[in-house]
Amino acid sequence: MSDLIVGIDLGTTNSVLAVTLEGRIKVIDIHGQPTMPSCVGLDSAGKLIVGNAARNQLIAAPDATVVSIKRKMGEEIRVKLGDKEYSPEEISSFILRELKIEGERQLGQPIKKAVITVPAFFNERQRKATQIAGELAGLEVVRIINEPTAAALAYGAGRTSDETMLVYDLGGGTFDVSVVVVEQGVVEVKASHGDTHLGGDDFDDLLVQRAVREFREKHGVDLSANSAILCRLKVVLERAKCHLSDEPFVSVREEYLDGQHHLEMEISRAEYEEMIALLLEKTLTCIHQSMQDARLIPKDIGKVMLVGGSTRTPIVHRLLHERLQVEPRWEINPDLIVAMGAAIQGAIIAGEKNYSILVDITPHTFGTTTVAVRDGFERLVCAPIIPRNTPLPASKSEVFFTMYDNQDEVKVDARQGESFLPEENSLIGDFLVEGLSPVPAGSPIIIHFDLDLNGMLKVTATEKHTGLAKTVTMDTRGNRALDVDEARRNIASLIGDPAAGVATNGDETADVETEESPEELLASAKDLRKRGEALLTKGLGADDAEEIRKLIHDSAEAIKNRDWAALGGANDTLSDLVFYLED
Repeated sequence: MSDLIVGIDLGTTNSVLAVTLEGRIKVIDIHGQPTMPSCVGLDSAGKLIVGNAARNQLIAAPDATVVSIKRKMGEEIRVKLGDKEYSPEEISSFILRELKIEGERQLGQPIKKAVITVPAFFNERQRKATQIAGELAGLEVVRIINEPTAAALAYGAGRTSDETMLVYDLGGGTFDVSVVVVEQGVVEVKASHGDTHLGGDDFDDLLVQRAVREFREKHGVDLSANSAILCRLKVVLERAKCHLSDEPFVSVREEYLDGQHHLEMEISRAEYEEMIALLLEKTLTCIHQSMQDARLIPKDIGKVMLVGGSTRTPIVHRLLHERLQVEPRWEINPDLIVAMGAAIQGAIIAGEKNYSILVDITPHTFGTTTVAVRDGFERLVCAPIIPRNTPLPASKSEVFFTMYDNQDEVKVDARQGESFLPEENSLIGDFLVEGLSPVPAGSPIIIHFDLDLNGMLKVTATEKHTGLAKTVTMDTRGNRALDVDEARRNIASLIGDPAAGVATNGDETADVETEESPEELLASAKDLRKRGEALLTKGLGADDAEEIRKLIHDSAEAIKNRDWAALGGANDTLSDLVFYLED
């Protein structure tokens, strides 16, 4: 039996879990629905809630609720939840953990491995942050793949006819477009482009701005500085936006919005489409760039596939039809197709045979800083090593030369972006190669880039004359590398015992409490002690090792004193720690 590897679409607005079972793709219902809001919060008792329950309290408790965390992935920030602060990776791990737990309940078996999707235009830092979030949720992330690529894989699975398609993926927070060719069961991405800060959230913000203007003009009250009211408006107007996909007009009424006045406004579909026209024009620019990279013209595109909930906006259909002369279509539910493609990729990795072969690309150029002569002057420039749209995995080298006689060291960096100016590209990382030979200037230094299927980069610098080499796997998380052990403890302090029956879907609010007998407590203590001692042999961090030893000691003392309440507490705490360290 092959490994169970699930596919996860970790979305800005909603997240989806899918898996292949007996050759069929199954989307797993989470809390009774195929999509789960990517929303995390604390209830009135300070307990973690995820999904609909968190989203339902957004208006009443905006300070205890986090939404759209995907837009902050890879950033060196902390977001407040209750009286503590969390990294975007930690918040995302709560979403992934909820998918994992609910999926295990539905499937009746553990979920340990996953393929997780990201926007095609996510940079290396954002991809690494997503991978870490999966690890914090107790998942082995076996592959990170691009969202439009996953959608194309779901569409191309099992098809024998050849075709060229354009995948237009407009979600809640990001936009991607990919040109994809399906030939004899091979799904090959030719080019990708996109914008990681363009999506339905921006459409909502425009509607909120209009409501604020209208309220100020009518009542003389400026709502723009009141975060609670803005949050309330966003929830209400997002709902109105969805109605405009099917109706020409929608009325919005919010009573006592500022405590004294009501908001009453009508929005027409025509007005809304005019509001978002400039944002949609940006997506058309991305289409033009991706087609130019793929060396195609509109008549070469056989099908246009729509992905993401924001593609339900009617103007998207019209614009794409006008520009490409192809009728856009939903072959598969646009909210689910990305997770389905990720599940197919999981099945391929697990050894299933009856699926398409995937050839993905890097949407960004990777290069290094060097010195070149421009306009008669020497200046620092970024020299490309792996151009954008190169198929993955990619392995390429370029030769550079020392600048001075007897130069004994060279600094090597890796940058991501399309500009020839280093400062305009993202710095992934750098390192120093020391101990070069004392030879005249012009000694060759070979810089080799290895980019794997997850988009993770390894850089090697080699002095050709001697073979002196240094290899560094670039830390793509920026200057602040997240302390994963610390993040695990931070998470454990909030969620308590992961095995406890705490309802998080809003249908129940009470904990499922069970009284354990002394025999059961002793059996749990024995099992946890064995697992803890096994972890101590694996080279844990000093803090984790010390905490495990203390908890084992506390457990032994409780047994000695026949203090069953203390033993239960020690078991719970040790279970939390062991659970995360084992994963």
